[in-house]
Amino acid sequence: MIPKATKRNKEYQLEIVKETASLKDEIGIKSCGSDNRNIYDDGHSQKLTANEIHDLKSDSSKAAYIVETLITNSNTFHYKTEFSQDKYLKKKEKKYFEYIQILKPNLRIISETLYKLEPTKVQGIRSDTLSQIITMANISCDGNHLLYDSGSNGLVAAALLSAMGELSTGRLIHMHPGNMSQKQALLAMNFSSEQYSKCISVNVYSVLRQYYQGCDTNTIEKTHDILENTSTLKRKGETIEQIAKIPKIAESDEKPVPITDESDRHLLEPKKPKWHFDNIEASNVLTEKMDSLVIACKEDPQNIFLELSKFVKPGRPFVIYYSVAEPLQNLFVTLKSQSNVAALKLTCNWMRNYQILPERTHPEVLMNGSSGFLLTGYILK
Repeated sequence: MIPKATKRNKEYQLEIVKETASLKDEIGIKSCGSDNRNIYDDGHSQKLTANEIHDLKSDSSKAAYIVETLITNSNTFHYKTEFSQDKYLKKKEKKYFEYIQILKPNLRIISETLYKLEPTKVQGIRSDTLSQIITMANISCDGNHLLYDSGSNGLVAAALLSAMGELSTGRLIHMHPGNMSQKQALLAMNFSSEQYSKCISVNVYSVLRQYYQGCDTNTIEKTHDILENTSTLKRKGETIEQIAKIPKIAESDEKPVPITDESDRHLLEPKKPKWHFDNIEASNVLTEKMDSLVIACKEDPQNIFLELSKFVKPGRPFVIYYSVAEPLQNLFVTLKSQSNVAALKLTCNWMRNYQILPERTHPEVLMNGSSGFLLTGYILK
């Protein structure tokens, strides 16, 4: 990043480079200490004040100059070991780095970014949990899959659609409880229009009403009735005197215009919203039965599973994700007493990251204890 004027304006110009420069090579550190026994963190090792460092960041154009100035005014840097100096430089490099890397979005990058920003907005779902959901649900490119998602910002939908692939012939029914589905992760994946069209986002109540009761269409007769009724009704708050002041229309103008062309009939029909056609399309897919069921919800999953499991083919898998174990335990006991499911398994996801570096490979000090629980099994009938 090359600043246009000064860094006070926060305006930079990007320049493409083949490789990034190392701070250690640019600064040219020559000496280091044997150990850190005589170094004390008393807060007085840096001669520059906070205001001077802020002015230095504003006036300097290169990160190497900022770090070199900080090292020059440090009383303890040259007494640190080589390992400690490397840690210090990596810390400063992250803080004053002047290179950015533009990456093509993929599922791992999107999931890790959303998890680091706010885990509660994606229900604590990590990338390892997504991989288990995709594997246990047996997501394939030629199958129709059913998803109920109510709080992962579209992360589970993006994972399933990515696993299906761009050349998939199947469909993904993405059900949600609100008026609009959460699509932050789905849009961040930057899918092509062909792949994105394979995901049908519908409200769960609307599509079930469409499936059981049929399409609520507005016919020409109903449209004529609505037009006739609205012409005779008066507005709320209108008085009789106000109605009397309206000039009467001549009898010759009151004759209805005959509808002769078929295109004129469509003009009288009210324009239907997009979700109306999505409900019809999703209902048609549900009649063919689904190849898997995935549920990631914030509410109790028992009633949701009992209702949506009717649309799954026999012998197909289901996966239910929840952030805590108690609702899944209750559902596990309920399903155990029935004979329409098999191979029930309740698992807990646990992952620990390791630092892999020469002669200092060890588990990371800070880690997450759990990324929710999964209830998996197969629907028999």
